[in-house]
Amino acid sequence: MTISINKQGKGALAIDITGVASTDNGGQGALANPEGVSIIILRSSLYIRAKSTGAANLGIGIAADAITKATDILNDLAMGGVAAGEVYNGHVMQNGAKTAITAPAVWTTDKFLTLTGSATLAGLDCTLYLEYIRA
Repeated sequence: MTISINKQGKGALAIDITGVASTDNGGQGALANPEGVSIIILRSSLYIRAKSTGAANLGIGIAADAITKATDILNDLAMGGVAAGEVYNGHVMQNGAKTAITAPAVWTTDKFLTLTGSATLAGLDCTLYLEYIRA
């Protein structure tokens, strides 16, 4: 057997989100994989600066394209009920013994992080923090 250290390492993203009126899948925003290699998201946190003025849910996840809703990172959090200064836990990887990890999906170079609102998210001001490792 031969082993070696893989120096690809880990990274982090801070994604600023400003809510808009769109209810389209991916209509609050979509981001292509910025690393150029597959990444595995270890942890996500959503820091709220201002809640939305309406009663809308926000779903965030890894999707096949920029116009598909995914919720494997944040499953439809009610953004009218949050408060400034709060931090919400999104996906946290909980490894079990010999189990496949299914959420979130591996963010391959052909997939997108999408943000989808169930109604207008106008007024929302927050940052999504993602910690990941390069696969």
